[in-house]
Amino acid sequence: MKIRQLTQSDIPQLLQTINGAFKDYIVPFQLDIEQLRQKISMEDIQLTWSVAAFAENKLVAFMMHGLREIDRQLVVYNGGTGVLPEFRGHGLVGKMYHYLIPFFKENKVRQVVLEAIESNGAAIRAYEKSGFSINRQLLCFSGAIQPARVSDVARIQPLSNFSWQEFQSFWDILPSWQNAAKSMDRLQPSALGAYIDDKLAGYILFNPGNKRIYQVAVAPEYRRKGVGTQLFQTLKEEMPAEKISFNNIDAKAEDVKLFLEKQGLVNGINQVEMIKLL
Repeated sequence: MKIRQLTQSDIPQLLQTINGAFKDYIVPFQLDIEQLRQKISMEDIQLTWSVAAFAENKLVAFMMHGLREIDRQLVVYNGGTGVLPEFRGHGLVGKMYHYLIPFFKENKVRQVVLEAIESNGAAIRAYEKSGFSINRQLLCFSGAIQPARVSDVARIQPLSNFSWQEFQSFWDILPSWQNAAKSMDRLQPSALGAYIDDKLAGYILFNPGNKRIYQVAVAPEYRRKGVGTQLFQTLKEEMPAEKISFNNIDAKAEDVKLFLEKQGLVNGINQVEMIKLL
C-alpha cells in the first residue's frame, strides 16, 4: 500500500473512488466531474495537501483538504475522506493522517477541521484515535417550504454584492467551512435581500441548481417581524414545490432551528464538527 499526495492527473480516478466509497454511505451520494471540480474550487481544496492510498496503482482511499487563513492562523479542512468498501478495516484513515500531520506541522498549520455524521460512530472513533475532538453539533434540514401568510414588512429584491461586514453583523453563529464567506465568494450563489426603509434587514443565499440554502440571517433589530418568513416565501416562489436542504447549522442556534421547522423544514441527519490542534 502506497500513500502519496494527489495530483491533477489523479482526478478521474479520485472521482471513481469517491463514488465507490460513498455509494453505501449513511447518506449515499454520487458526484460527476463538474461537481467535483466545483467542490475543489468552493472549498479551497489543495491537491498537494490531499492524499490517497494506492494498492497496485488503484486509488483505494483518499483524504481531500482545503486550506485557509482564519484569524491569522493557517487552518486545514477535511473536505472528504473515503475508503472503498473492500479496503476498510485496515486503518487507512489513521495511516493517511500519519503521513500528512508532519507535513501540516512543517507548514505551520495550527488547526485541522472536519465534519462527520453524528451517527457514524466508527468514523468518529477513527478521528478521535487520530487526535480529533468534537467541537460542535451541526444540524441538517430538508423539506419543502410550507405556504405562509406574510405581511409585506420588507421589500425583497435580488442581491448582487455580498457585503460581508454587514452580513456578519447579523450573525449569532459562525457558518461551517462549506457555508463560509470564502466559499460563497467562490460559488457566487443566488441571493435575496430584505429591505426596510432602504436598509438591509435580512438576506438569504441559495443555489437553485442543487436546491440548497447556504446562509440566512436577519439583523437583530428586525427579528420577529416576519422578515425571515418573507424571504422564505419569496424563495418558495422561485423554487415552487421543490425539496430544499440547509446543512450544518450550529445546534446552539435554537431560534434558527425553531424558525426552519416553522417554515416546513425537518431536522434529519446531523453532523459533528471535529477539531485537532497542532
